Amino acid sequence: MESAKKEILRETLRSQRPHSSQGLTENLIRLTLELNAETIACYWPMTSEPDTSDFNNWVELLGKTLITPRISGETLEFASGPASKSTFGILEPSGPAVSLNSADLIFVPALAIDNLGNRLGKGRGYYDRALFGSSVPRFAVIFDEEFLDLVPTEDHDLRMTGSVSPSAIRHLNH
Repeated sequence: MESAKKEILRETLRSQRPHSSQGLTENLIRLTLELNAETIACYWPMTSEPDTSDFNNWVELLGKTLITPRISGETLEFASGPASKSTFGILEPSGPAVSLNSADLIFVPALAIDNLGNRLGKGRGYYDRALFGSSVPRFAVIFDEEFLDLVPTEDHDLRMTGSVSPSAIRHLNH
């Protein structure tokens, strides 16, 4: 039942994308500095996702370590290094895989998040599996319109530490 609710919500949110990412880079930078993060896991955005490109470039310009995801079979692994387009048409890093626990901060793409930290992803579970067992602070990256009162969840869904949108940084207690 919850999976059906999640799929309906996914379709609704996807149909409303994209929104403006103006202000997002500044909030990602602000949170990175607040948490004194040196190694940051983030993603290269697809056209409909909140745009983290300028932030990723800032991380690298400052000499911090940026690790980004790539799909390897049914798992999501993280690496640094120059990115190139994958068979899925998304940018993926070229370097050797590193432990996600080496990051000081993780930014996770999301379709929505609620005030309990429940995240709605794309439905494949890549991030839930990759983040399982990690204690690194993880923040969902969303558009402003995607902070919702309630996101349907299932047992395998992992909660986020907070969220970042173009207009807000939210630290969530759960």
